[in-house]
Amino acid sequence: MSDRPKASAPKRDVGSILAKFEDRQPTLTTFCAKTKALIEACLQDANIRYQSVQARVKTKKKLQEKYLDPAKDYATLDDITDLAGLRVITYYDDEIDRVVGVIEDQFKIDKKESADKRNTDPDRFGYRAVNLICTHADRRTSDVEYKQFAGICCEIQVTSILGHAWSEIEHEWYDLKDAYPNDVKRRFSIIAALFELVGREFVEIRKLRSDYGRSVALQVEAMVPDVPVDAVSLRTFIEQEPLVREIDAAVALALGMDLAESLTDVVIEYRSKAVTFTGFTKLQDLRAALERFEEAIPVFAGRCKREVWPEFPTAPVAERGICIYQLAALITAGGGEDKIVELFKFLGVPSPTWNVSAQVSVARDVLATV
Repeated sequence: MSDRPKASAPKRDVGSILAKFEDRQPTLTTFCAKTKALIEACLQDANIRYQSVQARVKTKKKLQEKYLDPAKDYATLDDITDLAGLRVITYYDDEIDRVVGVIEDQFKIDKKESADKRNTDPDRFGYRAVNLICTHADRRTSDVEYKQFAGICCEIQVTSILGHAWSEIEHEWYDLKDAYPNDVKRRFSIIAALFELVGREFVEIRKLRSDYGRSVALQVEAMVPDVPVDAVSLRTFIEQEPLVREIDAAVALALGMDLAESLTDVVIEYRSKAVTFTGFTKLQDLRAALERFEEAIPVFAGRCKREVWPEFPTAPVAERGICIYQLAALITAGGGEDKIVELFKFLGVPSPTWNVSAQVSVARDVLATV
C-alpha cells in the first residue's frame, strides 16, 4: 500500500494512534462499502468489464506495524493514507488504464502521492498496478449520502487478475525476502518475470482472436466460399444469416418456445460440435443444407415434441441457431438409432431417455418428403 509520511517528526504514543483508529473504524467500514458500490456502478455505467472490486479497512495489527516502521516518519494517524483500501481487478493488463480513467473522473486524486507501479526499471519484475491516493470529489461529498466521508483518504489499486494473484502470493513472504539466499531470490524474480510475460501474451492472444473474428465475419458477410465451420464462424453465421433467423422462428413456434436474442459460448460450442458430427465442414454446405431442409426442420421438431418427447418443457426459451441443431438431429436420426446415441456421446451429454426408435421413424418420414 502507498503512504504519505511527514518530514521527520516525533511519533506519538502508538496507543493513542490505535485509539483514534478504533473511533474511525465504523466510518471507514461504511466508507469502504459505499465506495466499493460506487466504483462498481461507475464501471458498469462505462461498460468496462472487471473481475472484481475488493475493499478493506486496515487491521490494528497492520496499522501498528506500519506506524512503528522505523523507515517511515509517521507522526499522526492522518499520515497513513491507506487506512481504507480498495482494489479493482481487471481481466487483462490493457484494461487497467480504462479503469484508472473512471477513477480519476469520479475522485479527487492526489497525483503527487499516487504512483504507477508498472513503470519500473527494465530489470525489475513483480507487482504491477496503479495506486491512486484519493478522496471523494467535492461534488459528491456535498450530497447527504456522502457528506460523512468528506476528507477521508483512501488508496485505490488497479491491477489485472495476474497482478492480483502475484500480489497475494508475494505478500506472504515479502517482509523476509531480503533474508533469503540469492538462488531463492533469483527464482523469485524469474517467476515474477513470467507473470508479466503471461499477462502480455494474454493481451496479444486476445487481439489475435479479435482480428480473426473480424476477418471471419467479413468472409461470412461476403459469402466467401470454403469458410470452415468452427465456433467463431458459426456464431457470425447465426447472427448474420437471415435464413437461420427465419427457420429458428419456425422451429420455436413448432416447439412452443420463445426465441431468445442471446447466444452463449456454451451453446455455440454445442451447435458447432453437432454440425461437425453431421459432416459439415464448410459454411456454404451448411447454408445449402438449411435451404434444402428449410420446411422439413420445423416439421421434424414439432413432430418430435408431440410424438417423441412427451415430457417436453412447456415454455422454455430457445437460443438462436436452434435450427442448426435440429438439422443435425434430423440428419443423424435418419441414419438410425446407433447414430443418435453416438451423436449424444460426441456432444458429451447423457444418452437419450426418450424412444429413440420413434425419433428415427419421424426423421425418416420427414426426410422422405424432401
